[in-house]
Amino acid sequence: MKTPRRLLIFGFALFLPIAALAASWQRNVTLHGVLFTKVRTDAAGFHVGEIDTETVVGGRACRPGWLHLHPDGTPAAFTAAHEIALPRLTIPAGTWVRQDTAGNITTCAFPTDTTVQGHLCRGTGGPKGVQTAFYPDGALKQFFPVRPTTLDGVPCAPGLVRGAIELHANGRLKSCLLGDTWVHAGRKLRKGTRITLTADGQLQSP
Repeated sequence: MKTPRRLLIFGFALFLPIAALAASWQRNVTLHGVLFTKVRTDAAGFHVGEIDTETVVGGRACRPGWLHLHPDGTPAAFTAAHEIALPRLTIPAGTWVRQDTAGNITTCAFPTDTTVQGHLCRGTGGPKGVQTAFYPDGALKQFFPVRPTTLDGVPCAPGLVRGAIELHANGRLKSCLLGDTWVHAGRKLRKGTRITLTADGQLQSP
């Protein structure tokens, strides 16, 4: 029994993207001084690959596993092999770290709940873990609280869906989900409302 022509055409079309994807991986190659067991490079020159030994790249000790590099070879994302001591925080070993081309750490997925600048940030680790964000100078920008938290007199609720707390660069509360009824300038706002404040503590929304 012959296979209908349209199925052969469909099968051929389906095979091409899979073959192209497989061909995009290079194995056991060195890029920017890093030996990758496998790696692929996108059109913009961004590298995503895996390493099987601890490797220091751009001054960062990277644990075996996934390693992403910016086109210039600067680490873009990696798992910290050791603590990273910074002026405003210490990043624990085992943290999944993202940074910009200047080497400024932008986000982290901590392996466990971690206190940063007085705030207990939820941690789960890995590339898909709960993210904690930072300003270029290392000030805490956004985190997911582990428990109900009061900041600048505002009761903030925890939660992985809508419970991110955002801070201004000066450390003041920028945005949170209300964990309880809150009264501001005579206005009563209900629990579960998402609010946004200016850097000097004025209500901006809702």
